[in-house]
Amino acid sequence: MKAKRIFAMALAIMLAMSSVAYAASTETKEYAVTSSENLTQITLADLGEGELTEAKSVIHIDGKKYKATAVAVKETGHNQAVKREKTYTGLNGKKVKDTLKLKSGETLQLADVKWTEQTRTAATGTMTITGSDSKPDAPATKEITATLPDGRSITVTGNLQRVKQTGSSYSKPFTVKATFTGDEDVDTYMLGDTAIPNNPDSPAFTGYESAILTHLGLEPDQYKITAAKWTSGYVHKDGKIVRYAEYSGQRLTSDWTAYYTETLTADSPQVTTYDAIATYTNGVDADSTEYLITVTYEREGMTLLQKILLASAAIIIFGGLIAAILLIVRKKREKESETVTITEK
Repeated sequence: MKAKRIFAMALAIMLAMSSVAYAASTETKEYAVTSSENLTQITLADLGEGELTEAKSVIHIDGKKYKATAVAVKETGHNQAVKREKTYTGLNGKKVKDTLKLKSGETLQLADVKWTEQTRTAATGTMTITGSDSKPDAPATKEITATLPDGRSITVTGNLQRVKQTGSSYSKPFTVKATFTGDEDVDTYMLGDTAIPNNPDSPAFTGYESAILTHLGLEPDQYKITAAKWTSGYVHKDGKIVRYAEYSGQRLTSDWTAYYTETLTADSPQVTTYDAIATYTNGVDADSTEYLITVTYEREGMTLLQKILLASAAIIIFGGLIAAILLIVRKKREKESETVTITEK
């Protein structure tokens, strides 16, 4: 029984010393790697390559060489790239917001801005002048409307640039009197070869403008009758019964346009503005996964100390076994050779 105990103790000592020796020959290293690739299936052959440059297949510790013998991968997190663009227009300076808050509550940071400079053109305006046969004198200035880059409209002063004839129109009023001969019983009045109906209420002219204007000595293509009225009843004149009428309308004259332009100065509102396209991100360039890579290394070859410990363990074990066996054998022999002496009295 004692021999078995001694053997068990010796074996335990040998295993313990061997474990210490083995533990001293291994190292474990952890590497944090962020990648857009799937690294869950990496092998020892992938160590030291690409995104695993930090996780070497061979390392040196205190001048000793260790070689990777096992690798394990664990996902520890995910990173999603978020990017938004915001357009700014009509800015007075090159300044945009540093952050952009999303509906989700996430706040993005300004990453890049592309600027476009806008120079406002001078506002222009016109004034139309009608009823003048000659070039009119237009005002030197006129209030005109300017539209700013931010969309607002303001009133500015425009300076006269030129006056130009731009057409013609029946825009100058005229009035002319006419005398019709005949009493109230006549059905028509004769104007040259044209018979005009006698309308007791107002002189007829619709359809007879050309004949009336020609009779009055006016050019039909220069005048347009728009109204007529009787200015008297039937009266006697020079032995005849007459009645007086008045025609009015518009005469054809030239139309003129005066052109005005705003004079821009450094004090003019929003002379130079800026448009911007701002890019906001969460700092992540691309979707990626975070990994924790654990590599187990074993030292190449055994150290002298490990050899001594293992040899010592073997010597102790075998020495203990021999000593135990010898002790058992000796005690057994002593027991077998022991005699009992009986003395009679």
